[in-house]
Order: sequence, then structure tokens, then C-alpha cells
Amino acid sequence: MSSVSTDTIATASPAQARWSLDSIEWSALRRDVVVGNEAMFYLIAAASFVEATTDLYTQNLLDYFAEDDEITEWLRAHWLPEELQHGRALRHYVQLAWPDFDWDGVYEGFLPEFAAQCAEDGVEPTRSREMASRCCVEMGTASYYRTLSRMTDDPVLSALTRHISDDEVSHYKHFYRYLKKYQAREGQRRIGIARALWNRLRMIDGADSRIAISHIYRGRHPGRSFDEGLYRELRRGSRPLIRRHFPHRMCVQMLLKPLGLGRWAHSVALPVVEAVARRVVP
Repeated sequence: MSSVSTDTIATASPAQARWSLDSIEWSALRRDVVVGNEAMFYLIAAASFVEATTDLYTQNLLDYFAEDDEITEWLRAHWLPEELQHGRALRHYVQLAWPDFDWDGVYEGFLPEFAAQCAEDGVEPTRSREMASRCCVEMGTASYYRTLSRMTDDPVLSALTRHISDDEVSHYKHFYRYLKKYQAREGQRRIGIARALWNRLRMIDGADSRIAISHIYRGRHPGRSFDEGLYRELRRGSRPLIRRHFPHRMCVQMLLKPLGLGRWAHSVALPVVEAVARRVVP
């Protein structure tokens, strides 16, 4: 399994990208509305670390779908470089908004631990279930960045995170199409798809964010210890901000779609699941 260096982050670029770092008006960044926002700092910095390491788990997908040229070509030519661009853009934002934070130095310490975590991540037992799992991941990231785009008064961060959210929605559509392709081949029943979604839901906001935030905290506060209690405290600090802006309806629609519910069942399930989501997310 390969690892990402900061050189890779600096040079990878998407094929036929819808946007680039050059299209962002970085000079319009309003540090006055973000610099003192600790919750926003951790949300953006943690996302930049995780996005920058996309190739650590891309190889698992390339190996799993090695005989499917359509999927592997899209992963290599579009998904991976677009995800790395997200990491590159978020890193640049962190360095502009919080220039005292040593992004590169902290990232170098984060990478080995995160790589070990990625090495433990497996794939679902069938290709259709793995694509359902990927849909769930893209649902989570699209919702996350849509939330960030709504909760900030900085026009640069709002535009940047909206671009990333739109990319994640596009990725979701690809994974959904591949899900239907393999579901037709494998005859995967709805219960299997539901299990894949549940397996991935249990992982959202799990070890990845804990590892990133622990290294970011220690980098920002040298000499201080970091434990589960502190992690929960930091997460609690961001919840009021997230709750007001989270796109619950979009999130639930993306979650339900892989289940292939009929029109009536979908119309019944949507408001029920959305009501639950509003109580438990974030």
C-alpha cells in the first residue's frame, strides 16, 4: 500500500476538473471570522488530513475491482485526484487562516498512525455491497462539507467547501451507478445492501477523526496530553454549530437511495428517518 507525501498532494490534479485551487479567490479570505473559532479550526484541519491520505485506501478498491476497467480507470483518473485536490485545497486554507499551525510537521506525525488504521480497513464481501458502502461514505462527506459551507461567514471557506460537497455528490452518483451494475450481476438482496450501509454508518466519525484531531491538538498545544475525554469535549464544542446547518433531508435521501425502495415505501420512510436523523445527527 502506498503512502501520500506532501509532494504528492502538491502535484496531483484531477482530469477535467470542475474547479481548481487557482479558481478560488484566496485573497477574499476573512481571517477575522475564522481565526478565533476553535471548533471550525478542528473541523477544517481534520478534514484536510484525512482527504490528503486518500490513496491509502484507494489501493484496496483498485485491487478489489481490478478486472473492471471502467471502475478502476474512473478511480485513478477522477476520484483519487479530486479527493487529493480536496486535501490540497483544505491544507492551503488552514495555512492561510491559521499560519501559526505547522500543517506539514503535524501531518508527518499523523500519517504513520493513520496508515496503520487504513491497513485494517477491509471491504464488503460482495462488490455491490462495497459500492453501497462507498455511497454511504460519499453521503457523509457531501453532508459534512455542505454543512461547513453553510455555517461560515467566510466567503472563501463557503465556496471551497461547496465545491468539495458538489464533488462528493458527483462521486456518490458514480458509486451508485456501479452499485446497480453489480447488484444486477450478483442478485444482491436489499438486506445485504442495508447491512453494508449500517456497517459503514457505524464507522463514520470514528477512528479517522480521532487520530487526526489527536495529532492536531498536540501540534497546537505542545506538551499537553490528549485523551478520549478531551476528544469528546472538542466534538461537543462543534455540535451546536453543525446542528443548525446540517442538510438532514439531503443526507437521508442519499442514505435511502441504495435500498431501492418503491415510491410508496420511500415516501413513508423519508420523513421518519429524517426525524430520527434530526435527533441524532450530529
